[in-house]
Amino acid sequence: MLTRTIVKLTVATALAALLAANAMADGRRGAEQAQRRDGSRHTETQRTENGHTRNSTWTGEDGRKATRDAKVVNDREAGTRTRDVTHTGPEGTTRTVNDVTTRTDDGHMRSTTYTDAEGRTATRDAVVKRDAENRKRTRDVTYTGRDGEQTQVNDVTQRTDSGYTRETTVTKPDGATGTRSVTVDCDKAAGNCTKDVAVDHDKP
Repeated sequence: MLTRTIVKLTVATALAALLAANAMADGRRGAEQAQRRDGSRHTETQRTENGHTRNSTWTGEDGRKATRDAKVVNDREAGTRTRDVTHTGPEGTTRTVNDVTTRTDDGHMRSTTYTDAEGRTATRDAVVKRDAENRKRTRDVTYTGRDGEQTQVNDVTQRTDSGYTRETTVTKPDGATGTRSVTVDCDKAAGNCTKDVAVDHDKP
């Protein structure tokens, strides 16, 4: 039987900045909260020549409506995928998400811009590189908040003969850093895996 053991775990809040930044990525929170109330939702998906559209309308028990309109366009020749989403709330306020993913020779780039109901923007820019020969994957992400503050994440995953290691470093807007180190070792014959996690944070 496969077992998983966490051997070492220190302060679990080290990556709070990363988690907070992820919350902006899709702008769906308002719509999700609305859908948890009583009401109904109608969704229409239409394939297009180079992607698809999806339009959803949520109607509350009081008759008020909220919508989500999404359009996805794939450009295979350029190696890009573009997704534009507009959320319109019951009060008529709108939020938008523009997301562009571009394939590269060794991975991909992804740029996301979220615009809130007040017209303020936040962005997420990610570069992912894969080194198949050395079995390594590197991900660098920059989150820029509505006020221009930036959080940066460097994440390196390295495959090993018996599992993998993963090193994540988060640099907050004030320069403080948080780190998370993971080592996974598996014994296939015994059907056993161990996972060691060490977390540290706030190193100015």
